[in-house]
Amino acid sequence: MNRVRWLNAQWPSSIRTIGNTLKDMPFSEESMDGFVVERVRDDFIEARFIEKFIYEEVNADPFGKEEVIERTGYRSTDFTLFAQFPHIEVTNGQRSVKEFVNRLLQACNFNLVVSPLTVNLYDWVASFQDILGQKILVDSLQLSGVEVEEGITGKIFLKGNRDVREAIDYIVGGKRYILEKVQVKLTASGKIMSIHLANNGTAKIPTDHTSDLLPLLRQSFPNGKS
Repeated sequence: MNRVRWLNAQWPSSIRTIGNTLKDMPFSEESMDGFVVERVRDDFIEARFIEKFIYEEVNADPFGKEEVIERTGYRSTDFTLFAQFPHIEVTNGQRSVKEFVNRLLQACNFNLVVSPLTVNLYDWVASFQDILGQKILVDSLQLSGVEVEEGITGKIFLKGNRDVREAIDYIVGGKRYILEKVQVKLTASGKIMSIHLANNGTAKIPTDHTSDLLPLLRQSFPNGKS
């Protein structure tokens, strides 16, 4: 599965200008981090952010003698910057995008504003279904912040062989809740597959079908609050 996350941004200049700046911040053998820019167009940039890190590995021989070996590792984050919403798309990035965002801020002379997104999953599923042109099934979901009683909240996971959205009202009985995650099933290229969507603007997509489904998920992404 490929993990994709979207972020909101307020660009201080044109995408092409930002792309040219990223080209001036390349990753090299001597640098600890930097960018590898693949394509720059008026409305998008495709690139990678690469980080180098040094760590120590301790090896012990059968006699208890330890040897410390210094190793070098690399972390790579694929990303696309768009002129229009959703502005930042990160594919298979690190759990924390702090270093990546910090370098983007530097590239924009710290005039860039980047913020996480909160997505209405009902809207995303409905929009994705319309664009896909077929009915999709939500066969599992996760609710959080369910008000059990005053001062007590819970988390609920629903799974079924039919659309589990039908059971939400029955389970929560009108109480407040947050729809945190859903798994949708659909048919593509004659195969049934699952996609995971989360309300923090992330999606997990089958690797073999990412090129087909990612543009549809991006197009259907709700332009909600960040």
